[in-house]
Amino acid sequence: MSAGPEVSIIMPVRNEAASLDATLASVCSQVTDASIEVIVVDDHSTDSSRSIIERWVARDEHVRLVSNPRRGISQALNRGLEAARGRYLVRVDGHSIVPPDYVQALLDHIRSGACEGAGGHKRAVGQGPFGRAVAAAHGSRLGIGNSKYHYSQRQEPVDHIPFGAYVTEQARAIGGWDEELRTNEDYDFDFRYQQAGGRLLFDPAIVVDWRVRETPARLAHQYYAYGRGKFRTLVRHPSSLHLRWLVPPMLVASLAAGILLSWTRPARVVLALVGGSYALFLVVGAAILGSRVGMRLAPHAALALGTMHLSWGTGFLVSAGKAVLGRTPGFRRLRI
Repeated sequence: MSAGPEVSIIMPVRNEAASLDATLASVCSQVTDASIEVIVVDDHSTDSSRSIIERWVARDEHVRLVSNPRRGISQALNRGLEAARGRYLVRVDGHSIVPPDYVQALLDHIRSGACEGAGGHKRAVGQGPFGRAVAAAHGSRLGIGNSKYHYSQRQEPVDHIPFGAYVTEQARAIGGWDEELRTNEDYDFDFRYQQAGGRLLFDPAIVVDWRVRETPARLAHQYYAYGRGKFRTLVRHPSSLHLRWLVPPMLVASLAAGILLSWTRPARVVLALVGGSYALFLVVGAAILGSRVGMRLAPHAALALGTMHLSWGTGFLVSAGKAVLGRTPGFRRLRI
């Protein structure tokens, strides 16, 4: 460690006591020709996460504890970036499990000169019936759109990677993660990284297991925040727009308008057409996912899909409405 590590693994943590030991065990068991350090940034945890981290610091000389003076995922990541001594950095979340060759596989791609950032397949993992249905939805285009790291089977350049490896100085040159973003900070980071010349490569042979939300309420909260974050990213980077992003908010707006104006015949027609079509989509989508994970999970899959789409769309619309009214911190009022 005296010569300095080649790779800094940055792990932001807030209330991850249930999975933190397993995550740190997987991170500290990396088989690689690179020297590493593990920077765990405690983001004001109120459970036993900090004591778990301190136990690992005492046990393993590669593990370092950094406190985040401000609350937030982007702030925590930036504190880790400031503390990083490695030429390369790898982000890992506190509820993820990485295989022993994870760092080596990512590093090989960057060392080869093929890219300046590399990532792999984000494999969703759930435990209970609803959690397993959510995991199936995550791994399907039916659930969360066209992000290739969920389903692609070929190595290719992409616009976004999960839990990737990057060149530390290039990450610092773009200012790290945007601290005004509470969610979607990883996509925003990748977008700016590419604008600065960083090529991103996806390799499906590299797999990280990521635990999903196990209840409808927690899933709804997660996707509501994702929707809000996506609108903020779109305001910052209009050229990043994908038309698929507009489908959930249009669905929510159509259903809401149909319900609010249901005393009129046109609104009832819209509600019947949109609501009926979406109900059919959920039935077909649940059957497709059920055929993969067991038909007894099909009702859970329908609930998972509906929760994802409607929560994401609602979050997007709420963020758009606040921006138009000038009530979003860090944003000027949008004119329409």
